[in-house]
Amino acid sequence: MRLCSISVYETVSHFYIIGSDAAEAKFSVLKVDRTAERDFVVGEPDHEYSKADVAELLSTISSSSIVTQSDTYYGAQRSGHNTLVQTINKAYGLIGAIRFLEGYYLLIVTKARVVAALGHHAIYKIEDVSMIYIPSTGASTNQDEQRYARLFQSVDLTTNFYFSYTYDLSHTLQENTLAMKNLSWNKNSYSKNLSSEQKFVWNNYLLQPFRENLVSDKWTFEIVHGYIGQQTIELPCSKLALMLIARRSSVYAGTRFLKRGTNFIGAVANDVETEQIVWDMFSSPRFDSGKFTSFVQRRGSVPLFWSQDPSTRGVVGKPPIFVDLVEPHALTTAAHFRTRWRKTPCSFYKHGVFCYTVNFLLVKKASSLFFVLIPNAQFLF
Repeated sequence: MRLCSISVYETVSHFYIIGSDAAEAKFSVLKVDRTAERDFVVGEPDHEYSKADVAELLSTISSSSIVTQSDTYYGAQRSGHNTLVQTINKAYGLIGAIRFLEGYYLLIVTKARVVAALGHHAIYKIEDVSMIYIPSTGASTNQDEQRYARLFQSVDLTTNFYFSYTYDLSHTLQENTLAMKNLSWNKNSYSKNLSSEQKFVWNNYLLQPFRENLVSDKWTFEIVHGYIGQQTIELPCSKLALMLIARRSSVYAGTRFLKRGTNFIGAVANDVETEQIVWDMFSSPRFDSGKFTSFVQRRGSVPLFWSQDPSTRGVVGKPPIFVDLVEPHALTTAAHFRTRWRKTPCSFYKHGVFCYTVNFLLVKKASSLFFVLIPNAQFLF
């Protein structure tokens, strides 16, 4: 059961997070301890509740608890002496928890909208995130704590972050379809419990406190960064849905000019996997019987050790390119292409296949920096 709607209640000693499925027929409860100032302590009863059970539970908590003045939201003040306070009326789910120097903060998606639908699966774009300080002592007065919190909040989680309750956005349509059928491809086995491709998940670190406390995955979801859009085309005898999914890698990520080339494990800067999907909406919405096509491309920085001086961005023309490290055997470049090799169809894998690399550098300058790489099995393995 996936929890598609959550509400947050607070007392002086605990946060109570109430989650329900889309039909609001089944409910679950998460209890977060507020007395542990520096630890993340969560309890999850192994029990499903009805709507009446939840109302009775909240009534019991309200009659036995007193809420004192607290600064629940970072930088905001609320006061009151109610027995139970509803902090958030309706939210979409939890994307993690984080701690800087003092206590933990909860990160909750409070606003989102559907931007695409792939078969039965709805895909959402995050539009607002609430950051709630857990300890009952209120927001910390530590200046360093406040500075770190402001720095974290400067990362706009409402800009091009996406999630889905039922579809794994970190994998391609082909990989998700193979997993649904428990099939193998290119020496990789895909099962129904296929784990996410971690390089495309941007809140892994934020989810660690929940995973360490063995909290069910139904409370949280993984988010990807990039772009997702969809358009429909009406034809006389059909209706097509065109979807574009661009997944940006979280490994060796950074802004232009500040991150160039590759790191020592072969992860390149500006690494984006772009997937174009076409779905015949008059066919079945199921992947195993509907009409779907998918075309995947990968782009990224040149897999060599090179850089550009960001201080020269204001000058006319492009900053000069510097080769920081020369590898005679191109081991790091080989590591980069090895990850691409895994997506090669197994029917060609046995006989060898070229990995086609398109060079977007200027032709006159490219010869001094980059050479055309056509790796083969001996080179990569």
